[in-house]
Amino acid sequence: MHCLVIGATGYVGARLVPHLLSAGHAVRVLVRDPAKLDRLPWAHDVERVVGDVDSAADRACTGVEAVFYLVHSMDGPGYAGRDRAAAERLAAAAGEAGVRRVVYLGGLQPAGEENSEHLASRRETGDALLAGPVPAAVLQAGIVVGAGSASFEMIRHLATLSPVLPLPDRAWNAVQPIGIDDVLHHLTACLELAPEVNRTFDIGGAEVLSFRELMTGFATVAGRFRPLTVPLPVSAPRMLARAVEALTPVDRHLAGPLLESMAHDLVVRDDPPNGPPPGGPTPYAETVRRALAEEGAAGRAATDLPEPVLHGEHVEDVEAPAAVLWEVISGIGGDNGWYTVPGVWALRGGIDRLLGGVGARRTRAARPVEGAALDWWRVEEVDEGRSLTLRAETKLPGTVHLELRAEPVDAGRSRYVQRVVFRPDGLTGRAYWYAQLPAHDFVFAVMARTIAGVARTRARRGAATRRAATRRAQPA
Repeated sequence: MHCLVIGATGYVGARLVPHLLSAGHAVRVLVRDPAKLDRLPWAHDVERVVGDVDSAADRACTGVEAVFYLVHSMDGPGYAGRDRAAAERLAAAAGEAGVRRVVYLGGLQPAGEENSEHLASRRETGDALLAGPVPAAVLQAGIVVGAGSASFEMIRHLATLSPVLPLPDRAWNAVQPIGIDDVLHHLTACLELAPEVNRTFDIGGAEVLSFRELMTGFATVAGRFRPLTVPLPVSAPRMLARAVEALTPVDRHLAGPLLESMAHDLVVRDDPPNGPPPGGPTPYAETVRRALAEEGAAGRAATDLPEPVLHGEHVEDVEAPAAVLWEVISGIGGDNGWYTVPGVWALRGGIDRLLGGVGARRTRAARPVEGAALDWWRVEEVDEGRSLTLRAETKLPGTVHLELRAEPVDAGRSRYVQRVVFRPDGLTGRAYWYAQLPAHDFVFAVMARTIAGVARTRARRGAATRRAATRRAQPA
């Protein structure tokens, strides 16, 4: 079929498009930001229409048979009204264009009349599509498990935050999570529904769990210590959302609605479209294993969520060409040392050796190459003449990367940029970062100034040598 995907750069959409392509469907996408689309590996395999539902729904729907509507907002007051109006606009445009099927991914609904603002908005959006002129299949899912999903990222970071994890008492309510692979199966199964089908479907995984069990279950699969969960008799989603924003990559505008939804049991009460996936719904532990494998195989999975990092940066203007500065950078380590406070690297190495790490290892290739050891660092990326990225192999409560860059300014000047990026492992990692921050800033500031000074000295010596050679070459 010829399919239109609206929300193709979001978490689910970015995975649905290649799923549709591999099944032989032609795909068109409606995107507001072409730059985000260009970062995806399948960007050149799809048609694109630039705009949003209000400005480009008519053009986007023309000539397609099915529309996957995967957008919703949680970004401030009035989002429910905006979502409902956009769904009505899309339904009208699809009807005028002769679209045969609309598919929408919403959220599982609580059994009673009480509801969160977020889930009520998802239901209203689905109702607007069901009331439109084109038959709609509205899928209602709970927490989607996969690397990069906002709800899953919140779970995984909280699960590894601390040995003792205080949780609001609503975390003991029931939820039925579903793996991203099962979501993609159910979405594409909607293309095979009878033309007259116009209804909602609940989709979920193999088990009904509590939010608490999602976190402890993640820790078990990931090989981490299962946190001791302590119920807190509080119900303050906005306050908790700010705490989540400070401790995970999920900002409070996403975390708040997710926390509000925890006040209800969210379980499947209906059958999925065209039955379960082959082999049945995927168990939660397996969905976690797949998510971790996806992230391990391809680095950080495609997602709009920022990675939780702490960083320090030092920038020095250098009176030397970028090529000379690069020679200093690429020669760092080994017998050349690290151009910082004498003895500090040896002290750090000794501490690491006591902790069972690599210690003050001294080893380097003639030139840095990707994958090679460079003292206690590992070379992760080399952009010859421009940048060197290293990963620390010492024992730390987190992951440290050190990036050294030589940026040209003009023929005789450059800029040295030195950036340390730390991805903390829970509260222990954050405590470590802030405890050593003053010493860290001093040591790396000395390193940046010294590297800039060495490059400047080399450039001056080189210029003096060239002038002397020129004078010697001149006739008497």
